Amino acid sequence: MTEPSVVVFDLGKVLVDFDYSIAVRRFAERSEAGMEQIQRLVNSPIQVDYESGKITTDEFFEAIRDGAEFRGGRAEFVSIFADIFSPMETMIGFFEQLKPFGIPTCVFSNTNEIAVGHIREGFPFYSQFDNYVLSYEEGGMKPDEPIYDVVEKRTGESGAAILYIDDRPENIETGKGRGWQTILQDDEAASVATAEALLGI
Repeated sequence: MTEPSVVVFDLGKVLVDFDYSIAVRRFAERSEAGMEQIQRLVNSPIQVDYESGKITTDEFFEAIRDGAEFRGGRAEFVSIFADIFSPMETMIGFFEQLKPFGIPTCVFSNTNEIAVGHIREGFPFYSQFDNYVLSYEEGGMKPDEPIYDVVEKRTGESGAAILYIDDRPENIETGKGRGWQTILQDDEAASVATAEALLGI
C-alpha cells in the first residue's frame, strides 16, 4: 500500500471534543427561550449558513440573539458559544509526533469563526499545522466534493498520498471516493495505531 505523504485531520471529535449542550445551558440562563428552543436554533439552517460562510459572526449573533431573546451582548455570546471544547490528548500527541518525521499536516473542518478563534487562542497545537481548509472560509462544507478539491490543491497531494481522519462516515466516504486513505475515528487510540501503521512510524 502507498505510504501517505500528508495527514489531513478533521477538528471536532478528532483533535478537540465539543459539547454544544454546555453552550445551550448557559444561553438558557441568559435568555427568555428555554433549552429546547435554543437547541433547535443551534441545530437549524442558521448554523449551517454560518459554517458555510453564508452569514457573518455578527449576523449569526443577531439571529440567535433574536431567536432566543438573549439578554447579553456580542462578547458574552461569543464567550458562551466558544467555550465548549476540550483537547483530545491522544490524537494531539500523535499530531505532534509527525513534525520530527517531516510529515505535512492539514486541518480540514466544517467550522466557524468563533470556534476557530477560541481554539487558536486556547490550544497551542492548532498553530502548528502546515495547511488549513475551513468551511466558513471556503464557502463550502464536507461532504460536498468542491472543498475536497481545495484540500488537494492546498496540500499538493491526491489519492492514496492523503491520509484523512474524520469522525463522520459521510465525510470519510467522499474522501474514499477520491482514493484517499481514510480512518473513521471512533476511538482515539485505535485511530492513532492505524495511522502509525499506515505511515510506518
